[in-house]
Amino acid sequence: MNPLSFVFLSALMLSSYPALAAHPDAPSKKVGTLTCKILPHAGINLLIHSTRDIRCEFEMLEDGVIERYKGETGIGFGLDVAFARGSVLIYSVLADHFKQNTNQLAGKYSGARGNVTTLGATVGDSAPIEKDDGTISLQPMSVQNKGVGATLGFSYIYLEPDSQ
Repeated sequence: MNPLSFVFLSALMLSSYPALAAHPDAPSKKVGTLTCKILPHAGINLLIHSTRDIRCEFEMLEDGVIERYKGETGIGFGLDVAFARGSVLIYSVLADHFKQNTNQLAGKYSGARGNVTTLGATVGDSAPIEKDDGTISLQPMSVQNKGVGATLGFSYIYLEPDSQ
C-alpha cells in the first residue's frame, strides 16, 4: 500500500470514529464560532511535524462580539504533506463557562486529525480538540483548502490575543 492510500484510509477511519476524541467531561455548550485563516508562506511543513501561522476571529453566539487571536497550528507528531494556499479552519467553540472579552480562548489545544485534500475537496476530519486545561473544546465544522495534501496525526493550535 502506498503512503497516500494509507493516509486516505486512516483519515476515513478517523472521521468514522469521532467518539475517540472527546472525554465524557468535555464542554458541551456552544458559545461561538472560531474562524482561522492559515497565512500564506507562513511556517514549515515536514513529514513528522508541521507548523503554520494563523489569524483567527472568534464570534460569540449571543451578541456577535468579536475577539481576535493569532498563533499557530500544525501537526505535533504525524504525517503532514501539503501544498495548499488560502486554507481556512472553522470550529464551533464549546465551553460550559465562558466570559466574553476575557481572551479565554488563549492557550494550547490538541487532538487527533486526519484528512486528504485533492483539488480543493477535503475527505476526513479532525476530532474535537481541547484546551490543555479541559475548559474549552473546538469542534471542527469546516476545512477549506486550496491545494493538495494529506494529514494524519496529533494536531495542535496555539492561540494568543491579537491586538490588530
